[in-house]
Amino acid sequence: MARTKFDKQVDESADTFARGLARMLAGRDLDGVRRTDATFWRPGTRVLPKVEGKARRRSYKPGWRRLSFRLALGGGVAESGYLTTRDLDATRETLRELTELWENREAAFAALEPAGIGAASVLTVGTATYMVLTRERRELMREWVRPLHDALHQPLGLAEQTDPRRYLHIPKSFSDACPPGSGSPATWWPTSSRRSLPSRA
Repeated sequence: MARTKFDKQVDESADTFARGLARMLAGRDLDGVRRTDATFWRPGTRVLPKVEGKARRRSYKPGWRRLSFRLALGGGVAESGYLTTRDLDATRETLRELTELWENREAAFAALEPAGIGAASVLTVGTATYMVLTRERRELMREWVRPLHDALHQPLGLAEQTDPRRYLHIPKSFSDACPPGSGSPATWWPTSSRRSLPSRA
């Protein structure tokens, strides 16, 4: 019996769903592209060869951590849906209150204004504190870690997209120990010679 176009679409949809479910339960990237050497139990340390684009930080996490996050997120969504549909009268009352708030939004905005100012102040102070506390680390990344990664990823056989923090550990006081006038790694040799370094097979 000849298969119809609808039957083929159903089979393709079922196959896609099964593959997506298997990737989710295995803790792999949902698009099916393996970007790092991470396994289910072990975190990744490097980007695999011939990987296009940037490998995000979640690609380095072990599969069990990604699976835990996905199960927690799915459980939260399911629980929210259950609580919303369990008591329809309470849900309707909540929606009615939200509608009243929207109709009287000027009064609601006036009531929320002090809280908004406080939240914006806390966010501004927190951001400024974070920028001050991480300034040395950002300078270390810009002046030492990133140039060293650009120079070493080919000889080490690592992909350019590999996060240099995965294999380069430079203490914050390293730049103080360097002789004066040595500069950063970006000034140690010309870019052309850096590109011509042999890659490891």
